[in-house]
Amino acid sequence: MNRPYVLVVDDNKITTKLMRRYLEGNGFEVEEAGDGIECLEKVGQRIPDAIIIDVMMPRLDGFETVRRLKSDETTRLIPVAIVTALNDLTTQLKAVESGADDFLTKPIEEKLILTKAAMLTELSHARMMIRELRSVIDAYAGGDTARAQELMATIGPRS
Repeated sequence: MNRPYVLVVDDNKITTKLMRRYLEGNGFEVEEAGDGIECLEKVGQRIPDAIIIDVMMPRLDGFETVRRLKSDETTRLIPVAIVTALNDLTTQLKAVESGADDFLTKPIEEKLILTKAAMLTELSHARMMIRELRSVIDAYAGGDTARAQELMATIGPRS
């Protein structure tokens, strides 16, 4: 079985090296990106199982990067955890509104980052299985499931 692949995005090299050490030491494959633009480029080359991304970075911040990832059909299911030193409610709400799946605060605690990375990669694999099952069901149903969903949306919820 392949090692779970995590993309760590932060402009602080000390943080990325520390996370790399934690994750690689526990069986994860890790790649680093220095900002949101580099993250999107790397994701375009290879889809990670999970992304751990800082908020405050040059060129493209973490919130906007997550928004772009979640608005793209090919990347919207990648689990993303936002990591930041900011621990206020406004920042947490912005993380959720951007589409992040999780929120972590700095300083990074090794056990917590490992637990969250494992959770995010399991979520990624579950989403992938659901997507594959849907395509198998659609293939056997000849598109009937899509038509049924359209009909249900037209009819609306039951009172």
